[in-house]
Amino acid sequence: MSTAQQAPLQHKQTSDLKAILKLTGPILLTQLAQVGMGTIDTVMSGYVSTRDLAAVAIGSAVWTPIWLFLAGVLVALSPAIAKARSGLASSPAIQALLASGISLGLITGALLGSITAGIAFALPYWIADAHTAITAKYYLLAIAVAMPVSGIFLALRFHAEAVDQAHHVTRIMLTGLLLNIPVNAALIYGWGPLPELGGIGCGIGSAIVVCFMTWALQWDCRRYRSEQSIRMMAVYQSSVISHVKSLSRVGLPIGVAIFFEVSLFTVIALFLTDLGPVVVAGHQVALNVSSVTFMLPLSLGMALTVRVGHYIGEQNRESVNSLNPARQCAWLGVKINLLLALFNAAVILSGAGLIANLYSPDPAVVSIGTALLIYAAIFQIPDAIQIAAAGALRAYEDTFVVMLITFLSYWVIGFGTGWYLAYGLSEPMGAAGFWIGLIAGLSCAAICLLLRLRIVSHRYPGIPTV
Repeated sequence: MSTAQQAPLQHKQTSDLKAILKLTGPILLTQLAQVGMGTIDTVMSGYVSTRDLAAVAIGSAVWTPIWLFLAGVLVALSPAIAKARSGLASSPAIQALLASGISLGLITGALLGSITAGIAFALPYWIADAHTAITAKYYLLAIAVAMPVSGIFLALRFHAEAVDQAHHVTRIMLTGLLLNIPVNAALIYGWGPLPELGGIGCGIGSAIVVCFMTWALQWDCRRYRSEQSIRMMAVYQSSVISHVKSLSRVGLPIGVAIFFEVSLFTVIALFLTDLGPVVVAGHQVALNVSSVTFMLPLSLGMALTVRVGHYIGEQNRESVNSLNPARQCAWLGVKINLLLALFNAAVILSGAGLIANLYSPDPAVVSIGTALLIYAAIFQIPDAIQIAAAGALRAYEDTFVVMLITFLSYWVIGFGTGWYLAYGLSEPMGAAGFWIGLIAGLSCAAICLLLRLRIVSHRYPGIPTV
C-alpha cells in the first residue's frame, strides 16, 4: 500500500477508534448499573436474614440467564437499525424496526415471564426450608410480571444505542440504580404503612424500578429519537410482522448462545459443590473478578456491532468500496479488545493475592482464590477476542453459525475438558481443571470466530467481484 493510500486509512482507523470508545463508555456504565441492581438486592436482603439472602440468590440464579436470553434476542435490533440508518432507509422504516423490536420484546418477555412464573411455583417442591422457598417463589413471581416490560425496555435501549444516543440510556439506568435503594428499603424493611416483605420486597422493588425506567426511556425516545409526524401505531400497522420475523431469525441464535455461556458457569458451580464450601468460595472469587472485568470487552463488543453495522449500511448504499470499512472496523475492534484483555490480565496477575483478600478473611479461601485468579487472568485473552469477533459477526447477521461454534466450544470442548481434568485424572485437579477447560473452550471459540469473521467479512457485499 502506498503512502497516499495509508494516510486516509490511518485517519479512518483513528476515527473508528474514537467512535467505538465513545459508544463503549456509556454502554459500560449501563452494564455496570445493571449489575449494581443485582448487588443491591443481594446486600439489602442479607440484612434481613440469611434465609432471605439465600432466597434472593436462588431467584437471581433462575431469572438472570432467562433475562440474558431476552437481551440476546433483542440485541439483533442494534445492527438492523445501524444499517438502516446508514443506508437508504427512511425514518419511518427505522421507526418500523423500533416498533417491531418492541413487539418482539413484549411477546418474548411474556413467554419468558410465564416460564419464570412456572419455575417460581415449582420452587417450594425443590427447596426444603419453607421460608426460603416461599420468599424465592414470590420474589421470582414479581420478576416474572416485569419480564414483558423488560422486553420493551431492552428494545428501546438497543434502539438508542444504535443511533449513537447510548448516554441517554446510561442516565436512566443510573437513576434507576439510585431509585432502587429507597424503593427496596421501603418494601424490604417496611417503611411507614408498608408491610415488611423481606426478600420478596427485592423482587417487587426491582419490578417497580424496571417499569419506571421503561416509562422514562419511552418518554426520552419520543422526545429525542422519534419524529412528531410519525405515529407509533401507524408504523406498527405497516411491515412489523416481517421485521419481527427477521429480528427473530437473527436474535434467537444470539440469545441461545448467551444462554449456553451463562448456563455453563452455573453447571460448573453446581459440580464444584461436591468439593466443599472452601473450593466453591475460592472459585466464586475468580468467577466474580472475571464477571466484573468481562463488562469492558462485552461493552466494546456491543459498540462494535453498532459501528460495523453502520459501515455495512453504507456499503450497501455505495455498492463499491475498495477499503471495505466494515471489515477494517471489525478487525480494529478485535485488536482493541485484545489490548484491553492484556491489561486486565496484567492487573489480575500482579494483584491476585490482594484481590482474593478483599473477598474473604479465610486463608484457605484466599489461597484457592489466588491460585484460580491466575487462570482467570489467562481466561481474559480468548474471552475478549471471541466477544469482539461475535460482536462484529452480529452486525453481519451471521448468528446461527456463531451459536453452533459457541455450543461446541463451551459445552463439548470446555465442559468436557474441564470435567475430565477436575474428576477424570488419577490425581484430579478440582476447580483448576474446570478453569483450564474454560480457557480451552474459549480459545477454540476465539479461533473459530476469527476464522468465521475473516470468511464473512470478505464475502459480504461491498467489494465487487470480477
